[in-house]
Formats: sequence, structure tokens, C-alpha cells
Amino acid sequence: MEDNFERKTGEPVDGIRIAWDYSSMRRIAPQGERTSGWVGYPRVRRLSNGDLLAVYETGGNVEIKRSSDNGGTWSSSSVLFEKHIASAGADDVGVNKANGEFIELANGDLIAACNYRPAADGITPFAIAVKRSFDKGVTWTAPKVVFEGGVSFHNGCWEPSFLQLPSGEVQIYFANEAPYTNSDEQEISMLSSVDKGENWSDNITTVCFREGFRDGMPVPVLSGDEILLSIEDNVDGQFKPWVVRTNVSDPWATPASGTSTNREAAHQKELPASVYAGAPYLLKLPSGETVLSYQTTMGRSANWELSTMEVAVGDKDGWNFSRLSRPFNVPLDREAKWNSISLWDENTVVAASTTSFRSETCEVWTILGHVIPELTAANRTIKPDGVSEPGEWLDDYPVFVGHTGMINMKAGISKNDEFLFFAAKIKSSGIGGSVENIEPIGIRIFIDSGNYSLTAPDTGLYSVYVSVDDKIEVKEGHNGKWIEAENNSGVAAGVNYTENDSFTEVAIPLKQIGYEAGKDIRVNMQLIYVNETGKEVIENIVNAEENASNTWCRVSLP
Repeated sequence: MEDNFERKTGEPVDGIRIAWDYSSMRRIAPQGERTSGWVGYPRVRRLSNGDLLAVYETGGNVEIKRSSDNGGTWSSSSVLFEKHIASAGADDVGVNKANGEFIELANGDLIAACNYRPAADGITPFAIAVKRSFDKGVTWTAPKVVFEGGVSFHNGCWEPSFLQLPSGEVQIYFANEAPYTNSDEQEISMLSSVDKGENWSDNITTVCFREGFRDGMPVPVLSGDEILLSIEDNVDGQFKPWVVRTNVSDPWATPASGTSTNREAAHQKELPASVYAGAPYLLKLPSGETVLSYQTTMGRSANWELSTMEVAVGDKDGWNFSRLSRPFNVPLDREAKWNSISLWDENTVVAASTTSFRSETCEVWTILGHVIPELTAANRTIKPDGVSEPGEWLDDYPVFVGHTGMINMKAGISKNDEFLFFAAKIKSSGIGGSVENIEPIGIRIFIDSGNYSLTAPDTGLYSVYVSVDDKIEVKEGHNGKWIEAENNSGVAAGVNYTENDSFTEVAIPLKQIGYEAGKDIRVNMQLIYVNETGKEVIENIVNAEENASNTWCRVSLP
């Protein structure tokens, strides 16, 4: 590589990232808990009183569970929407309940919705029904049908979701085939309520419609003075995530047609036409960024039934979704579908999936994702002795690495006029699995000292390895390779290692890495350990590649 090496820069990967925490995985609804039916389509929300509620469908019902200990344990399930028998003359049909969804309103009331799905055509309509709760989901009113579609599967209605506007108005969105009885088309429709879900508008608002195609699976969020709505759109043959938008002050005055400027493909980098990426779900973070989940065949077989969950991060306006990650490690012959994402706390999201990644049957699993913010090195002086003294790190560890196993790392970055400081807390324990025979080896820190955003190691790039037994190794980039640094005498580190946990502090002289005051830098950190099978595992910060500094996290040094 050295003989013909050409120094190149790459497109910087900037903005927040979501790092999934393997140790946080929980199975909250196993198959066969109440019925022998399929279990899936989960939605999880934290209520204003701190409780967590989860709804999902199984055996023709929509069920609900509660956790009052931050997801540590979940209650037994109870039925929220129960399947029933409908009659028309001498004909009877079972009506299954599907697509459960719910929202907590500003006043603390809850509204839940589901899709009525008759098991046979021609007897009773497909419908959207709602319930209300005034006591945080302990008791619910009787179901009330707010919309009826046709009586055949091809003219039905599907997938309700909610939004409350700043005015207090509540909106319910759903996919609607009923207006298109002579075609396979589908639109997104909306009803509204001005009395907290007691009564709903008679007039249906058409939100978006692409002539000749099928808009589906809507999920709305508020974004400043706009409503953003993720949908699936099959304009290129395979469903893909798109975002449509409207102004809050006059929502959907004009439906978003296929040529509307208020309709945009979600991904910054266009997905191949052959790739399926359906069932999108949208979330707005407290920091303003938007997060999108969907199920995709990218890098897998063409069989959409074997899709896996993927998550992308967009900007604060709901455009340019990138920084892709997959919450669950799903084998190619398994699935993770009908997913959702929601806010766990201010710095954490929760992904819920219908997945067979650990068994031959689908069950409901959740995993937490840590939001890695855009990084700034705080001005502090640290003694690199492996002991977090009062006033040093102040529990400021915004970087998380730990998607591949039961060991993870939280890390922080600080600086003063002479040094760049790093701290890494490695933890080998967590909920959801065994940590026996897992051994941390150390950490490796990568620094792009001038925010050069290179695609291969070269001048200005450095790496510092620190083992749990205080071994230090410093390298620098040169013509596409990592070579031993000419000067590493100024790097200092301290490690406090107890059983399988460790705390590492590292001090790196700014002069030694050629840092120029006022510039940003880029940083990657690796967690290195031996897993329970004896295999060495090396895990980078999410979306970062070891040799490409354009993929590392940008860090401001004020």
C-alpha cells in the first residue's frame, strides 16, 4: 500500500449516534404466555409516572403489560382489546384485534387503538377502534369504533397511530384502502378529536396518496411548527421509508401527492430498488434529532419475511437519515419485524421487536440504545492514575461501546492546555446473560488530531493502546498503515482492575499528536476483550471504522 498510497478524505460522519446495549436485552412477551398464537407488533412507552407499558398482539387479542421497576420485571399480561364474534344474518365471523398502539395525553389520560380484522370477508367491516384510560392504564373504557373500512381484506384499514398537537387536539392516523375499491391503491387518512378522544371527527382527512401505489404504516411526530409522518411507499416496487410533512397550523390542507415537495425519501443515501425496507417508525429525541426504524432485507435474502430491524438517525428537520445500526443480531434465516422505537429516558431509546433471533418462534424483545451526542471535551485536569477522584469526571461518560456481548464500556473525554484525557469504565456484568469466562483485555484510542477525515491511516492520525495491566502502545498513521510512533514517552495511563471490571485513565500530550489550538479532532475508541468462547472481540464506537477517521466521532476542544 505504501508504494502507491494516495491520501484521501472521506465524507465525515457527524451528528449523534445510537449505540445498542447487548446487556440490556429483555424478552417481555414469550410465545404461549396466554395463548398459543403469534406474538408481536410491540409498542413500549414510559408514562409520566415512570411506569412502562407495553402492548402487543397475540392469539387474536391485543395485550398489555406494565413494569414499575424500569423494565426489570413485567406484570402478567392482560387483554386490552379482545377478539369477538360478529354476526350478519346467519353468518358469524371471528374478529381479531391487531396493530395495538397508544399515547399518553398532556393531561395524563391514555388513549389506545387497534385494528379490527375479520377472519373472513363479506360479513363485517375492517375498522379502527379506540379505548380511553383515566388511571394510567389500570382500567379502560369499552372500545369505540371510530372508522369502518370495507368488508373485504382488499378494502380494509390498518395500523393506527396517534399524535397530540400543542393546541390539545388529538389525531389518529391509519392506512386506508376503503376509498379504492376497484384498485390496489391505499392512502393515509386521519381523524381528529378536540375532547381528548371522547369524540372523533366525521370527516376523513386524506394525508397523503401516491396515485397507483400504496402509502402505508403511518407514524407521526411533532417537529417545531411541522408534523412529520413516516410512511412506507412502494413507488420503486419495494416498500421504502418516506417522510411527508405539513404545517401544524393548517395540517394536511393539501394531501402530499406522489410529486409533492412535502414528500421525501427518508434515507440520505438512496437504497437499492431491489431492497425492501418497510414498516417504518419515527421518534423525535429531546435534542431535536429524528430517529427512524424499519425492517429491511439489505444484505440478506430477497425474502422480506426474513427482514431484520434497522435504525437510522436523521437531522432535526427530519431529513437525511443515515448512521445505520441494527439493534438485534439476527441470523439470515430468522427475523426481526413489526418494530417500534420510543424514548426510554433523555439519553436512551428503546427498540421493541417481533423477533426469532434466539428461538424458532417469534417473541417480543426489547433492547436499549444509548444516544452518543456530539462530543465536547470538558476543560478539566485529570490525574491518570485509574482512580476517579471527586471533581474529575463528574460521571460524564457519553460514549458507549457494548453491542456484541455482556461486556461494555462507557468513556469520557476531557482536556486542559497541555493534555487530552480519556476515561474508560469497563463493566462485565449486566442483565440478560452470563458473564462467566469473559475477560477484558484493554482499550484502544484513535485520534485524528486535525479533523482531517481520512479514509486510511496517515500523518495526523494516532492510536494509543492501554491494556488492563498498564501496557501502553502508541502508533501513528503513515501511508495507509499504522506504524510504531517515534515518540510515545509523554503518554501516561493508570488502570484500576477488579475481577472483570476496570477503570482506565489516559493522558496524551497535545503537542505529541501535533494538535493546533482551535481545531476539532476526531476520536474512535475500541473495547477489546475475550468472550466466553475464548475468542478475542474488538468493538469500535458505533458507525466507526478502525482505519477511516472520517467515520470517527468529531470532538470539539473549546
